[in-house]
Amino acid sequence: MSKIAIVSDSHGDIENIALFRDRLAGVDALYHLGDHAEDAIPLSQKLNCGFVSVRGNCDPFSDAPERYVVEWHGRRILLLHGNTVMGRLRLLYAAQEANANAVLFGHSHVPSIETVEGVLMINPGSLSRPRTVKGPSVALMTLTDDGMDAELLFAR
Repeated sequence: MSKIAIVSDSHGDIENIALFRDRLAGVDALYHLGDHAEDAIPLSQKLNCGFVSVRGNCDPFSDAPERYVVEWHGRRILLLHGNTVMGRLRLLYAAQEANANAVLFGHSHVPSIETVEGVLMINPGSLSRPRTVKGPSVALMTLTDDGMDAELLFAR
């Protein structure tokens, strides 16, 4: 079993990760979905894990790729920010083109998890600038040999 912390839209403010530290203890990796993709470095240090990051629309000088596919436990996971691929149908097509079982995206600052035509779609919301009354949010993805699941974690 592997656990992955998923964050997006930190915008240079990573202090809220402390609100989730206990619930993210022992994660195997951190996936940062852009808008200050370089925040993945200190965030992964705080969580004591490796990381992968993709650039968002607020990362014009980042070396991070625009899209990245991770293979983990026999699953393919597409990471992107979401500013160039918006809407459920376009996200589904992007996942299908990448032969991915899941697509992780941000940009909207609105957290959501749903499965569409067998593809798990996860938006962790925003670590620093949430657009929900529940405050800052992250997602926690669990992968096993039998499947994958995710849950949203809120500060409030």
